Amino acid sequence: MSATFMDRLTDRIARRPGGLIGRLIYRHPAGHEASFAMMLDALHPGPEDRLLDLGCGGGVFLERVLARGASAAGLDHSPDMVAETRRRNAAALAAGRLALHQGDVARLPFGDAAFTLVTSLNAFFFFPEPQVAIAEMARVLAPGGRLGIVTTPPEQAAMLKRWFGPVAARMRLDAPDSLAGWMADAGLIPGEVKPVRQVGYLITARKPAMPASIGAEITMPGFHGRITGRLGPATAPLLVVDALVDGAIPPHAAMADELVVVLDGRLRARAGGAEHLLGPGDHLIVPAGTIHEAVAETPARLLLVGPPE
Repeated sequence: MSATFMDRLTDRIARRPGGLIGRLIYRHPAGHEASFAMMLDALHPGPEDRLLDLGCGGGVFLERVLARGASAAGLDHSPDMVAETRRRNAAALAAGRLALHQGDVARLPFGDAAFTLVTSLNAFFFFPEPQVAIAEMARVLAPGGRLGIVTTPPEQAAMLKRWFGPVAARMRLDAPDSLAGWMADAGLIPGEVKPVRQVGYLITARKPAMPASIGAEITMPGFHGRITGRLGPATAPLLVVDALVDGAIPPHAAMADELVVVLDGRLRARAGGAEHLLGPGDHLIVPAGTIHEAVAETPARLLLVGPPE
């Protein structure tokens, strides 16, 4: 059997399923049941959610998401899988609760912040541009949204070879640390990694309410900042923000401990009922949950260090 033939076979039954065999495999994907159940348990989609499933296959997972009251969209680069998902979920499509697209996960046909949840189950190992795909997932996630990916790590290569033979050699196997790094680079905060029986692992991430990627800008009344660095591990990052305060910042709660250092100018801050007048070189630690506000006596340049939320 030539490599060309094996590539075509891999496409037909796994990478780009199609024809009668592809439809039968993904109409009842028994081997994916554990990952479907774990993803639903991890993300808890409900009526308030808009979920995007990438590599949606035959639409079985989307059917279960829709049964929980969420609205959804599915994308697959196989026209036969899009057709199978359409057949299975015809009522939701007719009701406007489901949209389907044939397309490329590295070039998603959706606007920024369009979804509260994004998932990819048992397909990521066929995405040719994994880092770009995760960046696109982050882009279409709304602030506070969550991502879940089920894929297979390198240490299961021998098992895959036993089960799937030459098809396994055409799968890219990524370690959880690789996905966590790509997620952090895209401004997401990686979460738990859980083993999925006979499949690999589930890794989740969340998009902070404020941007977390280096170079992102943060603007609020009286405040304009740019994220210039990230400290600590990907699972618990601290952001470094270079900011200018040139007006009054209204009262708001600190989502986590924050360090404020005045580099230039003068700032009057109120935190937890106490008032502070800060000049160049002065600093203030604002504990998590503290209501605080500030006003610039003269335009003040600050260095802020704290979590994304």
